[in-house]
Amino acid sequence: MRSIALVTYTQQPKLFDGDNLLVDPFKRHGFSVKVIPWDKKDILWENFDLVILRSAWDYHLRIPEFLNWLDLLESRKVNLWNPVNIIRWNMNKKYLLDLSNLGIHIIPTLLVNKDTLNYARKIADKKGWEEVVVKPTYGASAYRIEKFKSQELDVEIPQLQSILRESDIMIQPFMKEINSEGELSFIFFDKQYSHAILKKPKKEEFRSQPEFGGSEISIKPAPQLLSQAQQILGKISSPLLYARIDGVDVNGQFQLMELELIEPYLFFEKDEKSAEKFVDAAISL
Repeated sequence: MRSIALVTYTQQPKLFDGDNLLVDPFKRHGFSVKVIPWDKKDILWENFDLVILRSAWDYHLRIPEFLNWLDLLESRKVNLWNPVNIIRWNMNKKYLLDLSNLGIHIIPTLLVNKDTLNYARKIADKKGWEEVVVKPTYGASAYRIEKFKSQELDVEIPQLQSILRESDIMIQPFMKEINSEGELSFIFFDKQYSHAILKKPKKEEFRSQPEFGGSEISIKPAPQLLSQAQQILGKISSPLLYARIDGVDVNGQFQLMELELIEPYLFFEKDEKSAEKFVDAAISL
């Protein structure tokens, strides 16, 4: 019997919510399914036909260990999805600048370290960014994301000092569309569109995650926005089992916030056919 490992993390070793919907379709296709934290010792990952990252949600807190784990899997030729090279690239949010250089419309982004923060503040002021969002270049979900008035950007601010001790930071204008219209997530399997989610923060909040009171609903996206999301995937030459494309609609132009290729939540529970589509994609790659 073929076998598959769905990869989680030690603090929450079981599958999270909608990911449980993958188990039965895999079994119907003749797979035995194991759920294993990525850092569990003495696992022979090479014995699995497929290893799929699902909720390795502490990797950004343990970057050296996670990179060592990827090296191990690569050395053993483990069939990991998404592929190791894609995961390494996607771990650092500098990938947004790579995509911008390929012609993708991203939310305007400044890459900053402690020595260039004052320069970045001047640029933000010049561009008229009244409010900015600051995030570490290595992060997941809403980890260490802060919002400031642009004139408040200063290396002496304790929150910024703390982030800059760990990594460089990215500064982006706060997109008012997040509060007025919401944040869009387009979900693809094997680069084929599956479903879309609209996420909105609660009043007076800028983060749309449920832990901050945000809401999530399934939607039918506007065709022109979906087409623009598909064009983003067209810039990635590697095969991909899954991708979640997060962004906002700015007057009909989709602006990319995140291209999630490591361990995104895929909202299987919001679309009844999505789990089966994911499994079909996985066994065809």
